[in-house]
Amino acid sequence: MNGQRAVQWIGLAVRARKAAVGADAVLRAIQSNRARLVLMAADVGANMAKKYRDKCAYYQVPLCVAFDKRTLGGACGKAETAAVALLDQGFAAKMQEYLKESGGGEAFGETSSI
Repeated sequence: MNGQRAVQWIGLAVRARKAAVGADAVLRAIQSNRARLVLMAADVGANMAKKYRDKCAYYQVPLCVAFDKRTLGGACGKAETAAVALLDQGFAAKMQEYLKESGGGEAFGETSSI
């Protein structure tokens, strides 16, 4: 149930304009220190996964590998997306709570390199 809530929460953040959606937008949000939490799809390629992990580690942004591209995209109103960055601390904190309850995130809070 909380996995579905997490997906709905992503959609709410997008509609509230408190999220960056897509590879380039997420990287820009991380580099500009606006990202509070990055959600990366579990089925992204190895190069893209390394890029997100390295950027999040360098800029000290929590990274969570959760869902797949289709699920993340559906939550954002797109067909597929590789990553979503939550830009608001309140949205990020609630998302962390949902993902911890559902066990839906791997490497949660870790920003180690591949």
